[in-house]
Amino acid sequence: MAATRTIRHKGSTRLSEAPQKRAPRTAPPKHGVRGPATAERIATRLEEDIVLGRRHPRERLIEQDLCEQFNTHRADVRLAFFELEKKGIIQRIPNRGAIVRDLTPQEVTDIYAVREELEVMAVRILPFPASRADIDKLEAIQRDYSAAIDSGDLLTMFYCNLSFHRTLFALCGNTCLIETIEQLAQKAYGIRSYANAYPDTLDRARRDHVAMIAALRAANHNELIALTRRHLGPSPAAYIRAYQSRFGEVGASASAIARR
Repeated sequence: MAATRTIRHKGSTRLSEAPQKRAPRTAPPKHGVRGPATAERIATRLEEDIVLGRRHPRERLIEQDLCEQFNTHRADVRLAFFELEKKGIIQRIPNRGAIVRDLTPQEVTDIYAVREELEVMAVRILPFPASRADIDKLEAIQRDYSAAIDSGDLLTMFYCNLSFHRTLFALCGNTCLIETIEQLAQKAYGIRSYANAYPDTLDRARRDHVAMIAALRAANHNELIALTRRHLGPSPAAYIRAYQSRFGEVGASASAIARR
């Protein structure tokens, strides 16, 4: 039976029956934050560790260690692994678990051969003249990238570099081409840290970006295409040298990239 309470109206003392309101229930605090947000956080951290060279090819990724690090459960870690595997950054081996993906020199050669053609295609079909707003945006990203190199902030440098190339290739307007370039770039995340170990390579990348902006401003397709081809060379070359030194395995065509 509903509880009875007194409701006083102005000039009246009648009793009225109404159900009492219950205080809203408060969910008990959870141990850690779980779900897609946590899995995304784990995936991002692992991705950054691989890019920065904190985790190396063939290195095992231990579920329990990651559960403790992120104060979560195996379901979140496995979801993160699933997303990274889709990008081609890690590899899950039955009965062995997950490892940082080990790209052979031949695989690196193949990936960069395709990347080169796709990225050249993007700048070839890029409509000229580029807008002042687009050029200003690229210049702003480049300033941040250059500052990150000078300060040794490798993580900011990585994200600025991604942003620079995404912004440049987006100007071509071909969504399918842009998405495919992005997918191949993700596969190469583990390669980037090897080139970042050489200051002259970073300085060359910085100068390439400046020259790309100048070619874009001058509507010089041929120069932009040549710069795009050249810009891809140092990362796979550095990776292949390190791979050969560590594992003693080199693909048949790897030397072609290593000499670039």
